[in-house]
Amino acid sequence: MKKYIIIGSIVLLSFILIGVGYSYYIYHAIEKTVDKMQITFEEPGQNELVKTEETQDVLTFLLLGIGDRPQIGDAGRADSIIVASVNPKAKKVLMFNIPRDSRVEIVGKNKMDKINHAYAYGGIEMTKKTVERFLNQPIDYVLQTNMEGLTQLVDVFGGIEVNNEFAFDQMDQYGKKNHHYDKGLIQLDGERALHYSRMRKSDPKGDLGRNERQRQVLTILLNKMASLSSVLKMEETLNIMGDNIKTNITFDKMKSFFLQFKRDWKEYQIQSEEIMGSNQTIHGVYYYHVPDKERERISALLKEHAALGAIGN
Repeated sequence: MKKYIIIGSIVLLSFILIGVGYSYYIYHAIEKTVDKMQITFEEPGQNELVKTEETQDVLTFLLLGIGDRPQIGDAGRADSIIVASVNPKAKKVLMFNIPRDSRVEIVGKNKMDKINHAYAYGGIEMTKKTVERFLNQPIDYVLQTNMEGLTQLVDVFGGIEVNNEFAFDQMDQYGKKNHHYDKGLIQLDGERALHYSRMRKSDPKGDLGRNERQRQVLTILLNKMASLSSVLKMEETLNIMGDNIKTNITFDKMKSFFLQFKRDWKEYQIQSEEIMGSNQTIHGVYYYHVPDKERERISALLKEHAALGAIGN
């Protein structure tokens, strides 16, 4: 289960960097980077989902991995949609992927479509609202990561070594270059790491297998970032983060999270779930169908997780 700590770790990435060294220069370099990453959302309306008094301390994060598209003017799609609910009182994290082809109501478009299309229609905000409607739960914080940023980060650290479960080939997004990956421990540069994390068609687990590889690569990068000792590499890393990550988590809030979690984060128990469904084709288009009962089950799990540690539970 340790590998599933990645989402909470990504949320705390900037806090870890702060903890590396409190020099005046580095502190303000991080602050400047976070300011560059900032996004804001509209004020919630009267019909928006709100927290109850019982769930005020529970933090819910939405991580979006955006895949770039070669077509001009294409905003991209949310290739990875991960929800993590952090309960500080119970020291537990509930985490799951929402399959990107899930057929859902796209909030603001009044139509049913693949959930990853919400980003193309209305960016981060429409995706956030669509996920909230799908789960019937509010989302506190969103982190959008550009998957192309992986290439730059991997190269900054001189490549990474991963343990590949099976051999496969993967073409680049332009269909021009083939990358072969042997089974076992393999060394990857930035470009190969990107395509390694994107492969799904040759994986018997499909999107689930790709999600695992993405978490694997990100976990290795996180460990490298956490051990940064070179100010030069830290500057390069911060610049890449500023160009490829967007979030509504403010610098002050990040500092607060760092102080809150730095001592006991390793004590947290991570529970991972999978959203079960079936393949469905409508008018020649493939979708992942999530039954209402399954959606209600996940929503109920979120509520139960949020109630843990409260008086009487």
